[in-house]
Amino acid sequence: METKESIVTEEAFRHSLPIQIRFNDVDAIGHINNNIYFSYFDLGKINYFEDLKASYVSWIDGIIVIAHIEVDFVAPVFYKEEIAVDTKIVKVGTKSVTFLQQVRNTLTNEIKCRCHSVAVTYNPKELIAMKVPQLWKEAIAEYEGCTI
Repeated sequence: METKESIVTEEAFRHSLPIQIRFNDVDAIGHINNNIYFSYFDLGKINYFEDLKASYVSWIDGIIVIAHIEVDFVAPVFYKEEIAVDTKIVKVGTKSVTFLQQVRNTLTNEIKCRCHSVAVTYNPKELIAMKVPQLWKEAIAEYEGCTI
């Protein structure tokens, strides 16, 4: 059972994206289906990079590809619930970035779902993994307000 002390609020995340729940996100039990959360997390990651500052990140020379993803479903989300996806990068490796994300009820701050994922930086022209560009590292560090 989750305690109030273990809840990570939006203050721990510099990036938060409100999510509009669609009717087709709901399953027969009446809550958001498990696979829908992955779409929410993708939206959070995309919006995170858009907010970094578009001039720093070019998707022409490099993209990210999810190599590993773990999700813990903590509590159900129901239709019309007000939620957001909070996203942060917690580690920048040589050829990867590690994300921490959560789906949170914006009225109660209750954590509904947590996600840990590793994305590999990938050169779409050469079809190989590539080093995380220095401009990306600098933009992420500036956005997160720390050295990563």
